Amino acid sequence: MQWLDSSLSEQLKKVFPNISIEDGPYLSSISIPTDELLRFLSHLKSEGFKHFIDHTIVHHQAPERFEGIYILYNPELNKRALVRAFSKDSKLPSIEKLWPCAKWAEREAYDMFGVIYEGHENLRRMFMWEGYPYHPLRKDFPLSGPQDVELPSLTELYAGRDQEPSHDFELYHTKVATLQDLEKTQYSRLNKKAQLMLNWGPLHPGTHGTIWFLFDLDGERVVQSDVILGQLHRGMEKLAENLYYFQFLPYTDRMDYISAICNELAYVCAVEKLLKVEVPEKALYARVMFAELQRINSHLLWLGTGALDLGALTVFLYAFREREKIMDIIEGNAGFRLTSAFLRIGGLHYDLAEGTLDVVEAFVKDFPQRLSEYHSLLTRNRIWLRRTRDIGVITRQDVFDYGLSGPVARASGIAYDLRKLQPYSGYEEFEFDIPVGEVGDVYDRYLVRMEEIKQSIRIISQAISKLKKLPKSAPYVNKQHPSVMAPKEEVFKDLQDMVKNFRIVVHGESAPIGEVYSAGENPRGELGFYILSKGGSKPYRLRIRSGALYNLSIFPKLIKDGTIADAIALLGSLDPVVGETDR
Repeated sequence: MQWLDSSLSEQLKKVFPNISIEDGPYLSSISIPTDELLRFLSHLKSEGFKHFIDHTIVHHQAPERFEGIYILYNPELNKRALVRAFSKDSKLPSIEKLWPCAKWAEREAYDMFGVIYEGHENLRRMFMWEGYPYHPLRKDFPLSGPQDVELPSLTELYAGRDQEPSHDFELYHTKVATLQDLEKTQYSRLNKKAQLMLNWGPLHPGTHGTIWFLFDLDGERVVQSDVILGQLHRGMEKLAENLYYFQFLPYTDRMDYISAICNELAYVCAVEKLLKVEVPEKALYARVMFAELQRINSHLLWLGTGALDLGALTVFLYAFREREKIMDIIEGNAGFRLTSAFLRIGGLHYDLAEGTLDVVEAFVKDFPQRLSEYHSLLTRNRIWLRRTRDIGVITRQDVFDYGLSGPVARASGIAYDLRKLQPYSGYEEFEFDIPVGEVGDVYDRYLVRMEEIKQSIRIISQAISKLKKLPKSAPYVNKQHPSVMAPKEEVFKDLQDMVKNFRIVVHGESAPIGEVYSAGENPRGELGFYILSKGGSKPYRLRIRSGALYNLSIFPKLIKDGTIADAIALLGSLDPVVGETDR
């Protein structure tokens, strides 16, 4: 991943002499006084760093202060910039006027840390309900939440109780939302302007997960809308900061649960950079092969459910026919179909199962014919065209302003693909094209994903060829690095390895002091991990940059003046997965 170089840094110093620049092995950062933050970010945008990537907060306890982290991308130079500034009295200036998607990023930081953004249009909770008194990502927030609400006993009389209940439950537990809290949250989101307020979700099948949409309607026309997230919020970042690096890997499967291996790949690449772990060739190529199988798997689920939303049942059945084959391949190697935990820091958990390459090769030879069947059902279908063309048009400027990535960005003509621009896991050795759209509507997003499936087949075929050239005994995990656990079968045979792995399990990896931001190209866009290490075996701060969250942030803008029928098609084309948006 390429960051600001020395020449760009010197140019910035001439305009802003108060900045300081730190160059690390995997990340360069710019520190700016808070009073100059807004002007500096505006200057960076004018200099080409116009693509918003992410914003988050680091809570430092000694001394008590909050540090704002901003990551931007320059598409012309293919370089990134990380800007940091400390809050004053827990306040930072809002940048939503520079990048509209910062509205959601700032709301999340306010929700999780309590940082106030001056000038924000409507600062309110992002995941927790309105009125919740705590900020979960602060370091002083306990992992299980404050135990301050009495839990009524199921086995003891309430009145006159003078002793602890006899069952095993704790007497007190952390706060949960009441119906009154949810009503307050709903009313805080939209001030009714039109005739009817419609709730869509969080359990409607068309929402593709537990998302709660609010529509203010004038007849069928949407006057305004908002999205209430948090129905599936599980505090992934809080958990990561309380676990060893290797322990967190299975949790990544449960974010974008349709793309487990791609999640794992983005995470292990970040940790491997921090720990300076080299990965064997066999593991690199196998990772790519499985990541692309997972991408096809994800796009097939999107295709089937998106078509089903608009009434095309047959495509759903066809897509799941091929998806089942991919799931069988994953299960045959990882032992699990959905949350596989197949990758690991330093390589793979297991060597490839016998016959895997033959099965995958047979799949990629058969699949193009199946892809043609999908096209014959949809691509020139009159109903499909009427429901998708010129609906939810996203401009090139929208891509930069809303931090869009993945097929959503590429359908608007932006060839932003991390596998090409900032390769990882050996992607630089593979030949493939980046499909882009022209209009940026729902139909273009459909076509781009269909072509991406075709390109994934190309990549998988090349990975098979590379893996076949390697000897069967080629290593699939870096056993030499002190922070990499040896495979289970070897641990149980070798006493020295058992002692080594006991040390890793008990004490964790010894990570150096430093920070890293690394991202992978997921089916839903850029999945990034920002890790701040202060040494030891656990990250001090781990931030998960969700492509699905930022892609969803443009929904209220796109659906304005549209219809409820358009909302179904639009949401399907954005393809969010709630486990990742909520994390």
